[in-house]
Amino acid sequence: MSKIPFYVGNFFALFVRDGARRARVRGGVNVALYTPRIKVLIKRIYNEKVDSIKFVRQINLNRFVCVVNDKYYVKVFRNITLQRLKEHMELVDMVRPHLDGITIPDVYVDNNIPMYVCEKISGHPISDFDVDTILKNEEKIKKQVADIITKIQRVDLDSIPNNVRFLYGLQPERQPEKPTKGNPKPVLAHFDLNETNLFFDKDMNITGIIDWDTLSIAKNPETDMNVFNLFWGMFKKRITRKK
Repeated sequence: MSKIPFYVGNFFALFVRDGARRARVRGGVNVALYTPRIKVLIKRIYNEKVDSIKFVRQINLNRFVCVVNDKYYVKVFRNITLQRLKEHMELVDMVRPHLDGITIPDVYVDNNIPMYVCEKISGHPISDFDVDTILKNEEKIKKQVADIITKIQRVDLDSIPNNVRFLYGLQPERQPEKPTKGNPKPVLAHFDLNETNLFFDKDMNITGIIDWDTLSIAKNPETDMNVFNLFWGMFKKRITRKK
């Protein structure tokens, strides 16, 4: 686990009443604490000096995300060990050959604490598209996601060394698996397939997927589709309200 105390940011946030400002204060303090390690990581991997670090707020408080030099994402975790994170990224490499044409960013793990860096991938986040375009392509997006899930599930679980370590996801409290009937065969699942983790070309074809740090073995083959439908439903309500 990290030796840098996350609770310092939580302590300062106690003195802020507004929820949004509280999250910014917590994130800002944590970024300040981790900045020396982030600079070392960027220098080691990309041989580049850190000129800017921007905190990106996430609802899930078990990690925080920074955008460095507007080119790299850095994620810091508080709920897994460094060894587990390294093993987890090796598992991601097993998926790459099955997703031809879909970019999975190359991830580099820090040598000392559970933290990784990757380059921002090309393509458009869903926020770049207007509401009418998104709704017009809704079924197209869902069909592509279903196809991607099928490809992920082609990974042979028996080929994963000691795969019991990768059961049921790193964040089961965030993406609970629905009960299954019978005894379905376990499969590999992304566990966080939501619209913010997908990147598209101008015709809304999926070109890349990020946030693979929850990739694990799922008991229910429908887990990834259930997760996507859950988040898509909430996303659709938000954008149609604003329309």
